[in-house]
Amino acid sequence: MTSVDSAAESAGPAGSAADAGTATVTAPGTPAPPPAPEHAPVAKPPAAKSLDLRAADALVGFLDRLTGRTRGLHQAALLRIGFGTVFLVGLLREFLNRREIWGDQSPWTPDMARRLLDGIDGVSILLVRDDRWWFELMYALAVVVTALFVAGWHTRATSVLFCVMVVSFNSRSLLMTDGGDTVLLLMSFYLAFTACGRVWSLDARRARRTGRTRSPGPGQETGVFVGLCAVVAAGLLLPWWVSLLGAAVVLGGMWRLPLGLEQLRTGVVTAMHHCAMAVVAAQVCIVYGAAGLYKVQGSRWQDGTAMHYALNIEYFRPWPWLSGLADGGPELGTLIAYITVFTQVGFAFLVFAKRAKYAAIALLMGMHLAIAVLLGLPAFSASMALGDAVFLPTAFLLAVRARMPRRRPRTLDG
Repeated sequence: MTSVDSAAESAGPAGSAADAGTATVTAPGTPAPPPAPEHAPVAKPPAAKSLDLRAADALVGFLDRLTGRTRGLHQAALLRIGFGTVFLVGLLREFLNRREIWGDQSPWTPDMARRLLDGIDGVSILLVRDDRWWFELMYALAVVVTALFVAGWHTRATSVLFCVMVVSFNSRSLLMTDGGDTVLLLMSFYLAFTACGRVWSLDARRARRTGRTRSPGPGQETGVFVGLCAVVAAGLLLPWWVSLLGAAVVLGGMWRLPLGLEQLRTGVVTAMHHCAMAVVAAQVCIVYGAAGLYKVQGSRWQDGTAMHYALNIEYFRPWPWLSGLADGGPELGTLIAYITVFTQVGFAFLVFAKRAKYAAIALLMGMHLAIAVLLGLPAFSASMALGDAVFLPTAFLLAVRARMPRRRPRTLDG
């Protein structure tokens, strides 16, 4: 036997590994590595999670997104400014006719309004008293509250008062309202549950100045909101001095909350905001879907003549020459009618498409602009257009805000 054969026999398993092409070449003078074990452990793939663990992880992730970072703040602020401005402009525009519409000189008398509201469980703060001074006081209070709500001053409290004013004025002359008033009424209720004063508001300006973004103190939004609810709830059930004492106790307790309760409060407020914004989006989809389905039931929208008849209604023709110019014949009317119906019916599905959503919003914005100009319904069109704005991305809203002119800071040179 040669020396080469004896070396191969002494190598043992290493020799067989070299035959397989896995031998390691070492430099002269270095010790040989230890032989590999015959049965090396093989890494096993991670075991798949069971269905209950995956469901638990999904639920935890959903709750974290629901109660974590607040989303949709700029959209909520746009709704606050827009709907508050619509209501404020309506109050100021009808200032000279306020008594004929909502006051003591209205053909729809307070007794008639009470009988109607009793049958539908409606309420109106204007009907608490029939005195003129009460009506003038509530009208002035509505103007002040709405202006503060638009400016974003203690928004948690003013949003509740704004909702009360909208409901009261809407219920006082219920037969004079239209679809735009109904949308404004619903949105005023939803906005009371949102954090619509976090940006573009006096609350945000105060937070930047003081460096306190969130505080449970009564000087901030939460304390004022809780104090208002306590006063209203206690005042309805107990004597006035008990409600005043209860409000003082509640405000004193809200001045400083323990850390655990403060974290719970923050999570509840965030979850409430997200749920309210989801309800706003769902309400817009329902309005468009119902409007589109009602349209397809009529023959005028099927044969394309609905636009012709709408543009020739005498009561809704502020500019007859412009209405006649927009009535461009049966072909154009049929095209507009079908585009309108398909966009409204399919809007609830188009909002989930990233690019088709913006095309649908642009079409609906154009439709609302045409309704405002051609039919003379600016308040209705503004209310519906503001509902569409909730689907706009935050980057777009910030870009538009950056292009708006701002007031220059005052300097010593004047």
